Amino acid sequence: MKHILTLLTLSFFIILSGQKKPAILPFSLENNSIYIYCKVNETDSIKFLFDTGADGSVINSNSKKKIPLQIDGTSENRGSNGVNTVDYSSLNTVQFGDIQKKEIRFTLIPYESAHFDGVFGTDLMKGKTIEINYHKKEIRLYEENDPALDIAGYEKMKLHMIDNYPAVESSMIINDKEYSGFFGLDSGADDVLTIASPFAKNNALVKTMKTIGKATARGSDGSVYEMPVVLCPAVKFAQKFLYNLPITLSASTEGIDSTEKMAGFFGNQFLKRFDTVIDFKNGFIYFRLNENLYSEFN
Repeated sequence: MKHILTLLTLSFFIILSGQKKPAILPFSLENNSIYIYCKVNETDSIKFLFDTGADGSVINSNSKKKIPLQIDGTSENRGSNGVNTVDYSSLNTVQFGDIQKKEIRFTLIPYESAHFDGVFGTDLMKGKTIEINYHKKEIRLYEENDPALDIAGYEKMKLHMIDNYPAVESSMIINDKEYSGFFGLDSGADDVLTIASPFAKNNALVKTMKTIGKATARGSDGSVYEMPVVLCPAVKFAQKFLYNLPITLSASTEGIDSTEKMAGFFGNQFLKRFDTVIDFKNGFIYFRLNENLYSEFN
């Protein structure tokens, strides 16, 4: 019996030692947005916006001079407020941490005032389980179904992919009435929450909440648009309640903000209050409140 236990212990050790450690990407949090550095083709230290709201990755066309790219053609880009035609480049190699992906297609979009070189979309995230830890300022990319991933203390939610956009069920509570729907998760947006125009119009939300200002936004399609900012009394998210949130009400007639499939989109000024684990393969997402909970809303 003693020999059997020894063999079992040795076998368990071999299994554990053979597990691949997650790739770790340090990030900076700037104006509520997550930034990481990657290598593109032969160019290192390319600054990317980490964007769960982008199903494809992007190179800022103002940065293309320092990144060797071959333009292959044009495609349609659907921004938050409209649609435009942009160039794209295929067959690129991207390295982040110890992970290398080949034949990556980049859309080229002119972010005129942006201080980053590209957008790291969900096309580069899928195939891994993603952990975003705001305390350590680390993104960890685990192998799918990795038993080493610790989700103790997290709230588990169903991850819905709506037109390839990650979303969860959530709700707003206004004057004792609950307004529920699917809400997109957009870490690439630096706001709190934008309500899609059909949902805002159908529920007459501009009349149910106090208007406290206006916000000007620029979409990836190049459009600049203004939205009213209203004070939302409460949001229920991952079985937690957050109170007195400044949110924007879209009036877009085209682009993603005009969708009828989702109620709205949480930006990273909201999402940064939760450490997050995204399990694309199994269709779940996990949230845990962190030290950003009591940071002020802008």
